Amino acid sequence: MKTEMRKELKTGILFFAIFNLINFFAKNVISELPILHFILGGLVGLALCQIIIGILPETTYFKLKNLKKIR
Repeated sequence: MKTEMRKELKTGILFFAIFNLINFFAKNVISELPILHFILGGLVGLALCQIIIGILPETTYFKLKNLKKIR
């Protein structure tokens, strides 16, 4: 079993950290902006998808990667 993290998991954690930083400063500095909430929602959705893909078991992960290559 591999002990190193996949690149999808690393990028997902990075996106989630960026989301948390922007959200922390936006609550204190910027008033309610609907476009900001839309962008943050997209960012956290992308982060969660990357994290889920990164923690899949190896057989499922490789099936997903092969499906992506076929299409």
